[in-house]
Amino acid sequence: MNGSLKVSTSLSRPAIPSSRYLDDALYALLEIQPEATLSDSRPPLNLVLVVDSSASMHHFQLSDEEREYWMGVAISRDELERGEADEADAMYWTGQTLSEMHTLANTPMAQVTEAIKNLLLTLRPIDQVAVISFADRTHTVFNQQDWANFPDGCLTQMDALQERRLPVDIGSGTFMADALRQALTAISQNSLTHGINRLIVISDGIVQDQDATLEAISQIEADGYAITTLGVSDEFDEEFLTKVADNSRGEYYYAASINEITQRLSQELTTLEATAVTNLYLAVRGLDGAVVQDIFLVRPAMTMFDEVHTEDGWLRARVGDVSSAAPVGVMVQIAPPLLPAGERAIVETLLTWNMLDQTDAAVPGNDRSLITANFTDDPDALAETHAEVQDLVDRYAVYKYEREAQRAQDKGDFDTAREKLGAATRQLHQLGETALAEEMEGQLAELGDAASNPSRVKRIKATTRRLGSISLSEAPMAETPSA
Repeated sequence: MNGSLKVSTSLSRPAIPSSRYLDDALYALLEIQPEATLSDSRPPLNLVLVVDSSASMHHFQLSDEEREYWMGVAISRDELERGEADEADAMYWTGQTLSEMHTLANTPMAQVTEAIKNLLLTLRPIDQVAVISFADRTHTVFNQQDWANFPDGCLTQMDALQERRLPVDIGSGTFMADALRQALTAISQNSLTHGINRLIVISDGIVQDQDATLEAISQIEADGYAITTLGVSDEFDEEFLTKVADNSRGEYYYAASINEITQRLSQELTTLEATAVTNLYLAVRGLDGAVVQDIFLVRPAMTMFDEVHTEDGWLRARVGDVSSAAPVGVMVQIAPPLLPAGERAIVETLLTWNMLDQTDAAVPGNDRSLITANFTDDPDALAETHAEVQDLVDRYAVYKYEREAQRAQDKGDFDTAREKLGAATRQLHQLGETALAEEMEGQLAELGDAASNPSRVKRIKATTRRLGSISLSEAPMAETPSA
């Protein structure tokens, strides 16, 4: 697939007062859509999957009734041992009880390995893939050459990963940094200039070497690679996994079952296969007294830009890859100036990217556009608003409230967390997102207990990130003139 980008712009208010300053901020929605033409085959993929193999990944997912039953069986047989997993107390089943449980109960690792095998079976001969597992130490389950030469053997190695039959003992903790460093080496050795390179991290735990892991992620980002993260089960550090994905301009997903894990990996593969351009950068600056106050993503997922560079009045951020299966929506927050009546250019935008091509050379592309507004004192014109843009701004406010609540809860500030979740809930009701509002209200009711199960917050956050993609507004888009 190759192509270019179509960039469209809509303002939250098409008309701005010419005799007074606007009371609220003005928002411009940039819709960035690849104009792709299908070739005989999609671009090749270069994937490295980094899989958490800590002790908690091998714990059985049991209901309270199931856990009570199996504990009774194990105690009667003296087949229950106590230990630690991810620096927390844990129970280990042994002997005949463990064998019976393997046939009747699931573990996160069993779900993940089965989902990865399903993914592997959908790849094409042109694709490259490697799997790296980590706990206290790192182990390469198979590399790209293994997959190219012995795919059946690689599937067998995935079974060994599931059953904890690796040739080396990698321990039981959750230390990710070294695995990411090895993943960077693996993806760099087979880096594709005319294909898609992506690291995919799957974890259920709380990373024990966060500082070192963030350093490794910084190097991955500096080298131009994106990391998609997938949180499974209920006890992972979602805030950290979203940060890993957002910093590198990858995606974040939550999955609670084998079907959901398979669906999320399939969704990621579909998005990657439809990628038309890579390494997209956006730069914006105000004109004629206008000030660009902020830029943030609303589609395909709502995200704050953790790094925005400023130079000579420009705000510049890396958007990453753009797929025709998941077009990008960027919101620009503007403080407009006071200007005489008429159509005026108030913001300049510059997009640069690399187009995918069937050669080994990256084909650069760029788009320089102006965002214009109608300055007037006509009350009818000033009363007009763009429903879709305002709807997305309101939805982003929910995402910000939830993110602030999550951070407050992590710090033990439950009063602030309740306040922010309450604001998010009220906004969701106004948006008509009743089911999500009710789910958030349930979390709000439980938030006073510091020991409450955090899994519902994780589920809520995974949904609020995609509030921009479920907007029902069909307001038309207006083309932006090119400079």
